[in-house]
Amino acid sequence: MNMKDIAKELGISVATVSRAINNSENINPETKKRVLEFVEKSGYTPNAIARNLSKMESRTIALLIPNISNPFFASLVEEICKSFSKTQYQIALYNTSEDLEQEKKAIKNILGERISGVIAVLIKGTYERNPFESLINHNIPVLLLDRDTTSFKLPGVFLDNFNGAYKVVKKLLEKGHRDISILTGDLNSITSQERLKGYIKAHEDMNIPYSKENIYEGDFLIDSGYSLGKEILKTSSTALFSSNNLMLLGFLKAAREIKKNIELACFEELDILDIFNIKVLACKIPLNIMGEKVFELFFTDKNKRKKIYIEPILKEGDE
Repeated sequence: MNMKDIAKELGISVATVSRAINNSENINPETKKRVLEFVEKSGYTPNAIARNLSKMESRTIALLIPNISNPFFASLVEEICKSFSKTQYQIALYNTSEDLEQEKKAIKNILGERISGVIAVLIKGTYERNPFESLINHNIPVLLLDRDTTSFKLPGVFLDNFNGAYKVVKKLLEKGHRDISILTGDLNSITSQERLKGYIKAHEDMNIPYSKENIYEGDFLIDSGYSLGKEILKTSSTALFSSNNLMLLGFLKAAREIKKNIELACFEELDILDIFNIKVLACKIPLNIMGEKVFELFFTDKNKRKKIYIEPILKEGDE
């Protein structure tokens, strides 16, 4: 698409389109707004940049991370950097802060830079459309990492969230627990849905009923683990399964204040808890394998790229 196509689509002159894109003051504000909204929706990039993207050889890969303060994502970034350090490629990190506007801004910046590919961990929630369309239209490869979505299809490397949760909860049931609370993430996300399904399936396979009252929907952040933890600790639950490490930390804060302990389990291990001798039944996430697999996928022929699932490894708290 070029300015002539945009002009035809909007029923205005090419000169008017040019003035809008180049931020000229000599244009009706409403017309300018209409042009810029269409430009953003279509993913149009000025021809000079588009030519540069196609001609300039780049050795930079953009890595979009939703929360760099999360130890899981920080460790994942380290493993990806290790994998790509074997090549001449360098990683440009974008922290999107679980915010859709920040993600859009990052994608827009990437489109104007010399980027040879994108590896993205999506923000939480659902999408109305593929946010990477503009990049894909300029033949910039995009791989997803960790978080998948049903809103659009892209290749990538993901955790087997169902089986990881299944293993942990089944182990709790085998240890004799019959009243297990679960802290889920936002249930609009596939990650949260699959981990909840694993929790439910473990109960079904053990012929042990579960209560819907034991399902607490959080948002993968510390504050939700803390506030919901105070509610859980008032119940008769003998064990907790937290869908991620940050909510577990929030729960531990609540347990310390209330001075009540129950058995702890988490989808992913948190090494720092070993310092305080806090035992947690958890999955060991093979981050090194995730880093290696996304590295391999990046250099795979684009027609052969696919979704790869990595199964977490059950690790008991006393190991």
